[in-house]
Amino acid sequence: MKTHTEEAMHTKAGKQGLWVLAAVAMALALLVNCGSSEEDPTPVPDAGQTADSGTNPTPDSGTEPEPDAGTEPEPDAGTEPEPDAGTEPEPDAGTEPLCQSDVPCSEQSIDRLNLLTTPSTSPMYEEEAPAGEFRSYIDARAGGLSVNQSYTYARFTPEGLSRVSIDDQTSLGDPGWDIAFRRYYIRVNGGTSGPSCVGVARLPMGTRFETVNAVPADLTFQSDAWFTDACEFLPDNSGLAGPTMALSSFWAYEGCVRMTGEVFIISLADGRHVKFEVTSYYDVPVQEHCNANNELPSGVPSGSGQLRVKWAFLP
Repeated sequence: MKTHTEEAMHTKAGKQGLWVLAAVAMALALLVNCGSSEEDPTPVPDAGQTADSGTNPTPDSGTEPEPDAGTEPEPDAGTEPEPDAGTEPEPDAGTEPLCQSDVPCSEQSIDRLNLLTTPSTSPMYEEEAPAGEFRSYIDARAGGLSVNQSYTYARFTPEGLSRVSIDDQTSLGDPGWDIAFRRYYIRVNGGTSGPSCVGVARLPMGTRFETVNAVPADLTFQSDAWFTDACEFLPDNSGLAGPTMALSSFWAYEGCVRMTGEVFIISLADGRHVKFEVTSYYDVPVQEHCNANNELPSGVPSGSGQLRVKWAFLP
């Protein structure tokens, strides 16, 4: 027969055992959380992702002025001169795009590409570059792997890339942007991507950016086209079921997002042309390691989704 003291000791020991088990469980949970990472070991396509309701952050007031709706003056009927056939428009950075059309399959694009209504507030700026060229940095992370911000929209100007403060869904009806960035997707304003007529031509493999000093003859320019006329989705050739974009071939995935070094000519809606190359998707040292070894270096953050591009206007 147990004494009162023995029963009290047994009860106390049982409670201590429960506390030990609880402490072990908490320690294991902390170990799991400490081992998680925001890095993407493989590229995660935006296509088909669904934004969580209410998770979109509110952009900081005043960080980027919102365009005033309706400030664009309406042209007076009959006052617009007829363009002479074959004339080249003047390369004025502020000219109105020369073409504008409805975007096909826009509702399907909103769903398939997870096009959002929260504008991007990520940084974008120019880095040191040779005279006549630009080296643009674009933070295209859009909130991380579970994107919660729109693409970062921009125009090519004589001062560098200039931000256009719009959201994804507004972009489908806005001719005032040229190019947009989110993760490893780069859109141009035309085709299924926007109402303007920005087009892209890819130069032969091995072409070096520095050697391109004029627009080559007989180029074929293409707009973004990730749907057929019947709104059937056209995936790219990455194997990740992402959308087919005119600039998709700037990267390839072989253990990491490797830069192909391809050089493109971008035809803008106002008649100007830009030579363009994407130089990194990761931090520069990480990108160099990826390009050389088809893998990410171990033990360091990759800085994925922070794009660097070089570009210049062509005569």
